Amino acid sequence: MTYTDHWRTSSAKRNSGRKPKLCERDRHTLKRTVSENHRTAAAKVTAELNIHLEDSVPTKTVIRGLHKSNINSTAVFVKPLITENNTKR
Repeated sequence: MTYTDHWRTSSAKRNSGRKPKLCERDRHTLKRTVSENHRTAAAKVTAELNIHLEDSVPTKTVIRGLHKSNINSTAVFVKPLITENNTKR
């Protein structure tokens, strides 16, 4: 399918980019995990989600999936507390 066939310069291909890491079913599992406890840190949500997935995903992907699902609660993205062992001197 080229320009001469359709008189357009746009590509005839659709969805030619990278496939998403989280499909709709994975996002549903993510919503269910977060709805149980809204104050869970993103790292814990990621760990629980990776149990259900075949391929593990990073925390950043989970945060993007939550934003795509319109779950923008700041309580989900809690940073871990700094303890005495982790402080820089």
